[in-house]
Amino acid sequence: MFIVSGCSSLQKPELSETENLKAKSLLFSIQKINGSSPDTILSSFTADGNAGEKKFRVEGRVAFDKKGYYKVTVIDYIFQSPVIEAYRELERLYFYYPAEKKLLTDDVNKIELSRYTGFNTDYKLLYSLLTGGIPLLDNYSVYKCLYDDKDKGYYLIIENNDFFENIFFKDDVPEKILFIHKLSRNKAEIYLKSMIKKNNSIFFKNYKIVAPELNTSINISFSKPLLNTAVNVERLKQEKLPKNVEVIKVN
Repeated sequence: MFIVSGCSSLQKPELSETENLKAKSLLFSIQKINGSSPDTILSSFTADGNAGEKKFRVEGRVAFDKKGYYKVTVIDYIFQSPVIEAYRELERLYFYYPAEKKLLTDDVNKIELSRYTGFNTDYKLLYSLLTGGIPLLDNYSVYKCLYDDKDKGYYLIIENNDFFENIFFKDDVPEKILFIHKLSRNKAEIYLKSMIKKNNSIFFKNYKIVAPELNTSINISFSKPLLNTAVNVERLKQEKLPKNVEVIKVN
């Protein structure tokens, strides 16, 4: 996964005809996955890991509708107390913290996830990843496409002005994704496991996200996710929140 860790100082190599054809084939596989991502997802989940020196373990439930709606409920694994309720309603995002009696409102096109997660990542990337898609860099070009005899799979490496993205495929299915920031060399690794299918949609039941420079590692496991079924995503009923809830408009 660290095959491009030293590439930022090198001139972009020429792709052979074989590499070019295979890269196009793998990108087409991703386009099919993203184009057929689930219309709806309904599942419970657990998440654990560490952010810096702080360890955490939570559980929750997600209801997702591709039309622009979701509700994610997160509760503390030990105390079973509510931590956060997150909603998307088209362009608007809502984050309700019951214990702190705060409601933060945000814009899907302007959100900075570091405000909510403690580490900085791209909202669109994470949204694509956790809703059955494979995130790709904006304005990318293909850097290399290599077969690995040891791992018996292909590494597709794409880049834009700021990042390399290295996707490992086995049997044309993505299993690992590595992002490297060209200037800082900071990395983010994503591991995809336990793929399920429903019609033309796929979904991974297990994700592991590792950011070594931030000492951050997150494991997310979905339990018996239901794809492409009828889902009624609950909307935020702001008028039913306690009267002393502080409303903060972020964007």
